[in-house]
This record gives sequence, C-alpha cells and structure tokens, in this order.
Amino acid sequence: MNMPKTAAVLGSGAGALSCAMEMSLAGIEVTVADFPQFASGIEALADSGVIKLKCPWHGVDEAPIAGTSTSPAQAARDNELILVSVPAFGHETFAELLAEVLVDGQSVIWMGEGGGALALAAALRRADRKLDLQIAESNSLPYGARVRAPGLITASRKAGGTRVAGLPAGNGLVEVVTTIWPWLSPAENVWETMLLNFNAIDHVAPIICNLGAVEGRTAPYLLWGEGSTPAVSRVIEYVDAELLAIRAALGLKDRAGYADYLVEQGFAAERGETLHDTLQSSAFASSTIATGPTALNSRYITEDVPYALVPLSSLGDELGVRTPTIDSLIQLAGIATETDFWKVGRTLADLGLAGAGKEGLLAAARDGWW
Repeated sequence: MNMPKTAAVLGSGAGALSCAMEMSLAGIEVTVADFPQFASGIEALADSGVIKLKCPWHGVDEAPIAGTSTSPAQAARDNELILVSVPAFGHETFAELLAEVLVDGQSVIWMGEGGGALALAAALRRADRKLDLQIAESNSLPYGARVRAPGLITASRKAGGTRVAGLPAGNGLVEVVTTIWPWLSPAENVWETMLLNFNAIDHVAPIICNLGAVEGRTAPYLLWGEGSTPAVSRVIEYVDAELLAIRAALGLKDRAGYADYLVEQGFAAERGETLHDTLQSSAFASSTIATGPTALNSRYITEDVPYALVPLSSLGDELGVRTPTIDSLIQLAGIATETDFWKVGRTLADLGLAGAGKEGLLAAARDGWW
C-alpha cells in the first residue's frame, strides 16, 4: 500500500472538512476545493491556512491545509487522490466533472451516502473513457459533524459500522481508506455500501409519519424520541426489512439490521427487545430537527427520498424484491412536497444498469465497468 502524498478534498461541508482534517493529520498535503458559489467557506480556510475542529478525540484543535481552490476540476487534475464529500444530489455534478479530467493512476474516494462510485463509473462510460482508476465509497460519513462557522467544525467519530467498498471490488484504495480511518471496515462491494443506507432507513419514515408535527410546529422536534413511537418504529423496521431482503437477493453476507448498526456505530449501548426500545435508549432520542412550514425542504426529504429510497426501490424491482413500504414513503413524500420523486430520483436506468439482472449487477461491482 502506498499512502498518497497529496489529495484534493472536493466539497466544503462538515463531512468534507472533517475528512480533510483527518487526512492532514495522516500526513497528506490536502487542498480543499469547491465551486465558486460556496467560496465563503473556502475563503475562510485560505485566510487561516488551517481547519479548526472542536472535538474530544485527539487533543488538537486545528490541522494545516496545503491550499484551497474554487476550481474542483483543477484541484482534481493536480492531485493523485481525490476525496468527494457532498450531498448525494451533488454526486452527478462531481461525477461528470471528474469524468472529464481524471487520468490513469488516480484514485477517487466518495465519502458519505453510497452511490457516488457507480455515478462516476456511469459518467466515465457515457464519456467513453475507460481509465485505470481506483474508486471507493463509504456507506456513511465516519463522523457526526456540523459546520459551526466558516472553517470551524465540530465532529465526533462513529465507533464503527461504517463500511468502504472498492470499485472494482477489493481494490487497493480500500486499504488506504481503512488506514487513514481505521474504524472503517471493508464491504463486499458497492451494492453493500448502497444498501447499508441508514438515512434511507431512519430519516424519511419518522418524518412522513409525523408530518403534522414537523410542518405545524415552530420549536425543534425530537424526531427519534417523541416522533418514533412503537408504531413509527415498526415502519422503520419494515424499511430495514426490505433492504435486508435486497441484500439477501444479491447474496451479500452481512445481514445485520439497523438496530445492530445503532450499537456498532456507538449510538446505542445495546439492542433492546424492540427497535423502539433501542431507539429510545440511543443518542438519537435526544436529537432534534427543525420544524415549520419549510421543514420539508430538509435534506432528510430532498436528498434521502430521490437519492436513497428511489434507487433502492429500483434495485428491488431489478431483483424481483417487493418494496411496498419504501414505495409508499416515496409516494407520500411526493404528495406532501408536490414533487415527482420517481421522476427526479436516481434509478438503475440512470446508471446504465437497468435490465442487468443479479449477475450483471454483481459483475459491474466486481469489475468496475459494464
């Protein structure tokens, strides 16, 4: 394994800055880049030359960065390793950009919600550019993180439960990632990182089941405390069960459920008798979301319905796995927000994989090309 000397981090949100700080602490010269419309965060980093972090785990409060840029394309050209950490609705934009500028020998990590690796491979296919790349993605951010001010973040590491998969499966970039972030562990392939989507499981269902409270109140709402009653928790369990059925249809070995991951990530001390018990004993029970007339503009809906639930429904269709709970949530979210999420969401057809069948999907993940 050769640890890269330089890297570009594309994105300037809390996840991107947390990852940039971790890579800097690992001895990598990091350039942080984002588009000009997000220049305020980039300018703060350029002025200070450091990322400032408030967290309890390693006793330092800042890490140096090698540079900043408002040209993600140029930053990608200039570095051997590129890490992309942006909301899933930004995957396509960055995939198209990278498909134009990448060259043989570079590596790309997508850190955050799964799907970025396949989006990049699909963009490369559309551009007819089959390159010698190493691509990897995680199923979730390794942190709970927030931007508190330009260039200043708070973050806490998850205890575990974050997986990383290579595309092609098992490539050497996975070892680089698990060296920099040793609490991450390898996944079988990118279908596993797509299907271990905790946002798909626990974001949409409690909001849709509590629309009146979420839209009608003005004070922060305890979504997984007050909002996740035994009945709502059963809806969350049904979403999880449908994703487990898709994982089984693909032959993935890891069949741990959502409650197991709450424990593995350190959010709950142990599993309760029911998911409701586990949620109420977890750190989530005291987490709040914003409410009010614009609350449904939350990424819990605008990101997680079209870029988590819709692709997973599409995957279920391809494999003959019924997903009535997921489909119902997509439908209800669409009615509530007057948005056709079936139309705007990512599907296997968008990736060029519609009709591939189980063997075709597994071959695409294994080979990194189709």
